[in-house]
Amino acid sequence: MMKPLLLLLFGALLNFPVFAEEESAVFNWQFSIGLGISHSHNLIPVLDSQQNGIPQLQLALDFEYKNWFAETPSLRSGQVYGDSILGYRISSSNRHNLAAIIAGYHEGFGPNRAISDGIPANRQEGLRNRKSDLMPGLRYQYHAADNQLFSMQFNKDIDAHHGEILKVFYGFRFEQNNWDLYFNSELTWYSAKLINYYYGVSDTETRPGRPAYYTGSGWRWHNGLVGVYPLSTHWVTELGTGINWYTREFTDSPLTRNNPEVLSFVLFRYVF
Repeated sequence: MMKPLLLLLFGALLNFPVFAEEESAVFNWQFSIGLGISHSHNLIPVLDSQQNGIPQLQLALDFEYKNWFAETPSLRSGQVYGDSILGYRISSSNRHNLAAIIAGYHEGFGPNRAISDGIPANRQEGLRNRKSDLMPGLRYQYHAADNQLFSMQFNKDIDAHHGEILKVFYGFRFEQNNWDLYFNSELTWYSAKLINYYYGVSDTETRPGRPAYYTGSGWRWHNGLVGVYPLSTHWVTELGTGINWYTREFTDSPLTRNNPEVLSFVLFRYVF
């Protein structure tokens, strides 16, 4: 099912026109320090206690230098810590952007990780340790207007599960009084290798109430809303909430709970 979609994506990327702008040698950056509290009703229950209700310090550095850039897109993820992205722009114009990117999208877990995070190890007894992933890929963005963004990206892991993801994203920004409000919706396809690595149960991991589990590829649908309010020249406050729905390939796993996965956060941030 996914092969025609992937061929269509790569065909579009190979035929993507190069709108090369002159590289700027100026180093543009934005650094911020924030303190926030988040709550996450995770798909995997044992991960809830890692962040719920605990004040978290956030350090974020976004920069651009020539065609290199780094992003911390917390406004799209609906949580204090978003997926930090390092990338290189292959081609760009006022509306279009094609970039090679690398990011990690899944945190590791398991008995060893539980001990270091203060989670009782018996809650993950008998599980193998899952590593965090590292996924290079390609991302195409189209700015339909100053306040609308459409993007597609494909990533493949090179460190943990060697699986793939394909994301289709739409974001819309609008203003209400002094608030900047960001609505985002994202549909993500996950390969069977990825799902079985994080949510599967091998024969050696089975326990009473935890049967073996293997499955195919699956989908996640995310919708979120984030509000940003300036308190002063440098201080801002951010409020966000998001909800994720997963297909049965995820929710039928004995390691997960039923839909949905709910995320929310409050953050006070100082921007230099």
